[in-house]
Amino acid sequence: MRVFAFVGPSGTGKSYRAQMVAGEINISYIIDDGLLINENEVVAGESAKKAPTKIETVKHAIFIDEKERKEMVKAIKKYKPESILILGTSDGMVEKIAKNLELPEIQKTIYIQEVATKDEMETAKNIRITQGKHVIP
Repeated sequence: MRVFAFVGPSGTGKSYRAQMVAGEINISYIIDDGLLINENEVVAGESAKKAPTKIETVKHAIFIDEKERKEMVKAIKKYKPESILILGTSDGMVEKIAKNLELPEIQKTIYIQEVATKDEMETAKNIRITQGKHVIP
């Protein structure tokens, strides 16, 4: 399995751009905020964005809970993706997700700044702050 990462600060449009990035490098599976997504369809997990606190959101997104981790590992083994894109806010976060889910080492990391302009990232942040909107895959 080929493992890639897509990294950028919270609220800069990673979830929004994930399908585009995955399509460019021929990846059909994405791990984003506690979810396993295949071609725009959630096939396993629950969105960390629904967690009640920021700490719970992070714990959920990096699969700290043993039950959630085992369920996701089982789903990955079931679907047997040839490649997968992990979304996160830092290199450390995506590495932790890969380790917790027993995935191979990340082969390449793409950063949000490589696929979005500063203005686009600022617009995404402003929408998140002023309207409370964010993409739940």
